[in-house]
Amino acid sequence: MIFKVTARCIMIRDGEILVQVSKHGDFYRLPGGRIRPEETILQGLRRELYEELGIEDPGDPMLSFIVESFYRRRNGLVHEIGFYFTCEPPNGPVKPKEEHLKIAWVPVEEINAKTLRPSILASYIKKLGDGRPPARPLYLVNVDIEPEH
Repeated sequence: MIFKVTARCIMIRDGEILVQVSKHGDFYRLPGGRIRPEETILQGLRRELYEELGIEDPGDPMLSFIVESFYRRRNGLVHEIGFYFTCEPPNGPVKPKEEHLKIAWVPVEEINAKTLRPSILASYIKKLGDGRPPARPLYLVNVDIEPEH
């Protein structure tokens, strides 16, 4: 089993949410990524946003969700702890700094459990509306493990 810790940002602007599009275009993830062992969660979030999108200042990130996810990848089962922060969206355009990344602003109402990973976040993000974080961070468990054939 692979264990990883991630930090990702929820940025909503004018009814749209900033997402990273998967390689095959079949689902979205929120911007951010894996945390290195030597950094704090917020340091890792800021590094990932800068490395991937050139965002230098995500404002004052507010912890909104902690999602414990279990899913399968080619190299085995993954147990991921994801910290999801509500962040200030940048004023100008956002362009990926890394060639392999695809990003998009997607209407929040188009987000659903089939299009977002982790899927459990979809309904909660819709409830954010204008992008304000929940009154307190929510702990969620997401299991996306299909039986092996």
